Amino acid sequence: MLPPRRSATRIEPAAQPVHASPSGLLTRYLAARDTGSQDLFVGQQWLGTAQRVFLHTHSVEEVLVFVSGTGTATLGDQEVTVGPGTTLVLPPGVVHGFRNDSPTPLHVLVIFPTDHFARTDFVEPTPDQSALQPATIPDWP
Repeated sequence: MLPPRRSATRIEPAAQPVHASPSGLLTRYLAARDTGSQDLFVGQQWLGTAQRVFLHTHSVEEVLVFVSGTGTATLGDQEVTVGPGTTLVLPPGVVHGFRNDSPTPLHVLVIFPTDHFARTDFVEPTPDQSALQPATIPDWP
């Protein structure tokens, strides 16, 4: 027997509230429990100049898709450049983080195979970065 069919949901990004991520970053939930998703989380984050996501792990896979800006990501013991179109696939347990190296906001999509922002276990201190956040969230490009 097939499970009951769910109806589709249309999400307007600008209508969604902004949350603080575990790193304290501006994060807008696009697909999550609150927007009707049962098995997937998609959020967008913006990092101001010099702002970063501190080194951490998750117990589930994560995909990061960089939309605009440029930065550097740490993946285990290596660093890679990220920018528009760069996609990172992070297996569970891999230590990772990233920072904005540009004078404009770094915009990234965060995707988890859960209906919420996955639990984040930091492996370094996480100082307050609120002074580095963009003054406003840019419109979706």
